[in-house]
Amino acid sequence: MDARTPATHIPGYSRARLKRMIAAGNVAAFTIGFWTIFFQTQLYAVGLSLCVLLPLWGLALEMRMRGALGFESRRGRRYPLSIATIILVPALALAARAISDLNFENYSLLIAAAVLTALTIFALFWSFDPQLRSDLNQVATIAIFAFAYCYGALAFADVILDVSSGQDTQTVIHEKRIHVSGGPKGSSVWYQVKVDPDASPAGANWINVRPDLWDSFHRAEAVCVHVGTGLLAIPWYAVRHCAQ
Repeated sequence: MDARTPATHIPGYSRARLKRMIAAGNVAAFTIGFWTIFFQTQLYAVGLSLCVLLPLWGLALEMRMRGALGFESRRGRRYPLSIATIILVPALALAARAISDLNFENYSLLIAAAVLTALTIFALFWSFDPQLRSDLNQVATIAIFAFAYCYGALAFADVILDVSSGQDTQTVIHEKRIHVSGGPKGSSVWYQVKVDPDASPAGANWINVRPDLWDSFHRAEAVCVHVGTGLLAIPWYAVRHCAQ
């Protein structure tokens, strides 16, 4: 017998209705994750927003169901009311975009912040959902989700919500490239431009740029490397067009 609370005890939500909702959520999660990773030059902000919001919807539904859904992710005996796909796929896509598109002066600070936030989220799940303590598979699902989601969300929040004026260093684009790790069949793609090394806080001449902005940069164009303080006090930098 499954130890989870029967979904039929929740007014207005039959088991069949919940299955349909979760099935639709799974399709949405795979679609959003696939689009965000492989079609990142189109609807970039929309894709990232959905990667942030869909897991929150899944968790809100789980809270509404009072722990009746679960986080089972094994194919062989997967619980039909599991929201593992809904929370995991968008979170992993969000983290992947943060790793590929953003630049930080000190990644250890970002990783430490993500780990601490993830531990807090994991502790909340552990406290309010006793079933996790007897299922290592669900524990692993929550741990992976928490770190991936926190890393991606904190990274983009630090950059996008940064209100500091920062500083700009003017330089020139020498080259452009789409770098694929592991050769043509690699799994990670970076859109990058090459600038003068002394313009980069990290001293590296290749700087990652957002894929939706990559086409707007051209060889020999004068650009600025902007360095921001960061919403979370994690300094970041990015290539941008210089203010006129």
